[in-house]
Amino acid sequence: MIRFGHVKSFLVCFAPLSAVFLAVVGLLSWEGSAVREKVISDDQRYALEKSISVLRERIDIVVSDLLILSESQQIDAVIAGTASLDQVADEFAVFSLRRGIYDQIRLLDNDGMEIVRVNYGSGIPFSVPRRELQNKSERPYFQLARNAPRGTIYISGVDLNEEFGQIEKPIKPVIRLSAPVFDRFGERHGVVVLNLRAASTLEEVVKSLKLDGAEPFVLDGDGGWMLGGKPGENWSEELTGMPAVIGDRYPKAWESMQLGLQSFRVDSGFYSVQRLDVSDLLLARNSNRSLSVIFGSDQEKSSRLNLYVGARLPNDVLEQLLSPERDTLTIVSTAFIFLIAIGSAAYAWTRQNQIVASFDARLSEQVLRASKNSVVVADDTGTILKVNPGFTAMTGYLPNEAIGKPLSFLRAQRENAEALDEILMAARANGTWEGEVRNRRKSGDFFYSNVVVSAITDPTTSDVNFVEMGFDISRHMENAQELWRQANHDALTGLPNRLLFEDRLEVACGHAENEGHSIGLLYIDLDGFKPVNDRYGHEIGDQVLRKVGERIKNTVRQGDTVARLGGDEFAVIADAVNGRDEAEWVAQKIAASIQRPIEIDALSITVGASIGIAVYPGDCNETIALIGFADEKMYQQKRVRKAKGSDAARALH
Repeated sequence: MIRFGHVKSFLVCFAPLSAVFLAVVGLLSWEGSAVREKVISDDQRYALEKSISVLRERIDIVVSDLLILSESQQIDAVIAGTASLDQVADEFAVFSLRRGIYDQIRLLDNDGMEIVRVNYGSGIPFSVPRRELQNKSERPYFQLARNAPRGTIYISGVDLNEEFGQIEKPIKPVIRLSAPVFDRFGERHGVVVLNLRAASTLEEVVKSLKLDGAEPFVLDGDGGWMLGGKPGENWSEELTGMPAVIGDRYPKAWESMQLGLQSFRVDSGFYSVQRLDVSDLLLARNSNRSLSVIFGSDQEKSSRLNLYVGARLPNDVLEQLLSPERDTLTIVSTAFIFLIAIGSAAYAWTRQNQIVASFDARLSEQVLRASKNSVVVADDTGTILKVNPGFTAMTGYLPNEAIGKPLSFLRAQRENAEALDEILMAARANGTWEGEVRNRRKSGDFFYSNVVVSAITDPTTSDVNFVEMGFDISRHMENAQELWRQANHDALTGLPNRLLFEDRLEVACGHAENEGHSIGLLYIDLDGFKPVNDRYGHEIGDQVLRKVGERIKNTVRQGDTVARLGGDEFAVIADAVNGRDEAEWVAQKIAASIQRPIEIDALSITVGASIGIAVYPGDCNETIALIGFADEKMYQQKRVRKAKGSDAARALH
């Protein structure tokens, strides 16, 4: 017989249990959506960062190409009167064909007149006839680069290419870069200009943003569509005079972008956006290189000097991604309510406590197991009590191999292990500690991880446990190191490039001054390399350069620096030499090693070397002057050899 007390007891038990359960389900649903939204956001941010990295790498390649062309030996030969502009045009055409990313490569004289221009065309670069060459003296890329010092480049914003004052059809978005041209005596001889085809570059940038149905876009600084707009919206201001901006269609999204938000959700969807100044594209390069950059001019539209690159995830797509288990959750919730109703009459508050305790325990365990990051629970002394599968995946240690050991057993160095006590003290005092540590896997390999150590206090016993969450950042560190290596080494030979060479020379001169010894600088220019290159082609020429670099490196001491400065020029920093005699002895060894025949396939190729020697501090006290002194000595030796060769030739006749 059912009494009122049974009903009351049932209601007292059922009502709070149902309310608690529904609240927990709602919280879990909300937290699940929040977690999934965070995952989507992280994926979009990663894709965006990858896209920006692609753009920066492309600009880095272009800047390197520009500096290489501005110091071209063919241009030097034209200046010296030993080559023609047609040979320069041929060199530009070969360069354009190999790269495939430049719409135009031009050489302008000191008056801004085009004297060489190579157009990419439809994939076969060709030299523009001289009667069609134009005067570009009024264009910013000439005016700003014309009087710039050596080592300076100009970079424009993104705009549409113009021919004879009119926008070229079909449209060609371009980024223009220019650099002044100097002869070896420092005299100006015009400007080299590269037109980077921005359309293919931007398409490559946004390719990785097409993730989970996202719609990538590129905007100018005013929100004008450059890529990703509807038909007729991209570049509408330049083409029709009527700007089409993202703010007209998605005003709240544009407001958030202007506020500097990078990941946000508004009424039109979820956005991941990165605002890029032109200076940002050169940040990685300039952080380790002595390169001066001029960005745009007052004559250019300022909004073209910065871009918004991002992607929009429409709301309907986002909802599908955020709620894949909504129907299942509804069925499960209904079933649990029914079970609570059955059990409420019998177990009341006891059952409620058991459900809550059991649910919390399962939830904690599931979170621990589901996390891909390493999670370690330790006692107040740092002894490991528990690890998750993410820990095993990251370190290779099974739970039974780690439990009972101190957290420090993973650390790669003793000082890191000794710092553990300080880390635990900081976590105990502040609640958390975050930083990067170097660990060792079970296999013996080292890896870097970003860890967050949290101190959790039991309110009933005041006991303290530590939870360490770790994320493997080794790949990020390796990528950063690889970027540095590419930025400071010659791509052909793998030797240090001019910028790293100058940096090492500065350091070597400083050490020599502090320690009271001398260093020898050997400036090497290959003799007879150009005929080899002309006769057998650039591929054989490149192999010759690699062989020469290897021979020089094998000839000098291990601590000496061997660098390729460009073209067929190399340099050696011989540290701690015993005056000029030892430097000349090293130069003779290098010359002898270079002169030995080089065997490539069935060919036997012989080249020589002119070597200029400068001794620090005997010849110069400044590194730039020291390089110039060695360079001049090299040219003196080359002139003497040419004179001897001419005398010998006349003697034969």
